[in-house]
Amino acid sequence: MFLWERIDNSWYGTFGDHVMKFSTSYTHNRNCNNNNKNNDIQFDSYPEIKGWERKVFRLDDDIKAILSTLSNDDLVSKTIKKYPGLRLMRQEPHQCIFSFVCASNTSILMIRKMLKNLSKKFGREVTFDGKVFFTFPSVNSLNKATMNELRSCGVGYRAKAIKAVAKYIVSGNLDIDYLARISYQDAKEELLKIYGIGNKIADCILLFSLEKLDAFPIDIWILRALSRHYRWLFNENENRFKMTERITMNQYKILSASLRNYFGKYSGYAQQYIFYYIRESAGKKW
Repeated sequence: MFLWERIDNSWYGTFGDHVMKFSTSYTHNRNCNNNNKNNDIQFDSYPEIKGWERKVFRLDDDIKAILSTLSNDDLVSKTIKKYPGLRLMRQEPHQCIFSFVCASNTSILMIRKMLKNLSKKFGREVTFDGKVFFTFPSVNSLNKATMNELRSCGVGYRAKAIKAVAKYIVSGNLDIDYLARISYQDAKEELLKIYGIGNKIADCILLFSLEKLDAFPIDIWILRALSRHYRWLFNENENRFKMTERITMNQYKILSASLRNYFGKYSGYAQQYIFYYIRESAGKKW
């Protein structure tokens, strides 16, 4: 989720047309003889959504059961122990779709900048906690935007894809609830019909907003992890890909199927741990 930021002792995040907030304060327990601290977390939102944290932070997932199914893999098991707080988050579907359309061939810093610009230009200004925020643009507002207006937000060639996706949704061709109900493969085929959405973007949308926890997005960071840690998983024929940073649609399909078969129904959780591990190992900033 790209539109979260820390301000003072709180984190604020954009979730569609809402602004979410959580604050953490630490207090010493006077009844203890040691330095143990009680961790008190407060959640708020505007406009208010009670209990939003359960949805957004996926507190309805049986995390112990999920992680136990992945613990047989050495790298994932090691990463779970090293980063015990790492979790998937559930994103607002429309925001997720446009976010990952903007995420092609660029850095996290640039993605955040593009989405902030789009929100400021096409979203709604709200004041929360005495601070000014901008909600994420509605699909209608992005559909009505001109190409020049979109490009002024720094999205570059992605403006064409943003317009195409917005038009596709407004026309009624994309039903979010339907995609959430059907299988991973059927939902992915529906997304791939849209200009600007390829394999990786589709898998990100499916994993982070459409309840397809078996989706396994593959980008250059995952390809590097596969090359270093999972060559043994692929047969001799697949190894001819040489795990380069550019793979064909068919190669993506083969790699994805192998990984989803290996990690099972919670492949998306495995992907998140591997992705985090390989970026942290490279010293990349978030």
